[in-house]
Amino acid sequence: MNVSIMLDELVKHIQKATEKLQLVTQKGTARAPQVVSGYLPPKDPKDIDGVEDFPYVIIRYLSDNSDDDGATAQVKVICGVYSDDDQRGWQDLMNVMNAIRTHLLRQMAFGKCFSVELPVKREIPEEQGAPYWEGWFTLEISIPTILEEDDYVKRFFAE
Repeated sequence: MNVSIMLDELVKHIQKATEKLQLVTQKGTARAPQVVSGYLPPKDPKDIDGVEDFPYVIIRYLSDNSDDDGATAQVKVICGVYSDDDQRGWQDLMNVMNAIRTHLLRQMAFGKCFSVELPVKREIPEEQGAPYWEGWFTLEISIPTILEEDDYVKRFFAE
């Protein structure tokens, strides 16, 4: 199975978890976190009205593995919020991460053929670069395996 399809489906799944959150941006407006695959989009320095980076959720591919037991992919879900208030910043980050964690545990299957495996590991580093607050999940996702095309498979699909 194509890992990029899994990443796209996970983006949609996590967007559902965060769509009702309203978090402060650097400009003082409130919005739900942008959820993107891979990396934040590049910024045009001339576009002063462009989308701000914070708050965000980045779905990043780490690795994948196929063996006799099936196929899995390791994914990092990186969350970031902005807050000038030290007490509010870590709480906003926890709110985003709690919404994602709850959603993932309630609906471990997503995209018709993928599934989040336990444990769901969450980390918030002790050292933070306030006013930017970051934490992440490390997820293992079950992905469909590709069958070896042997004589049995060829006969099955020929019928």
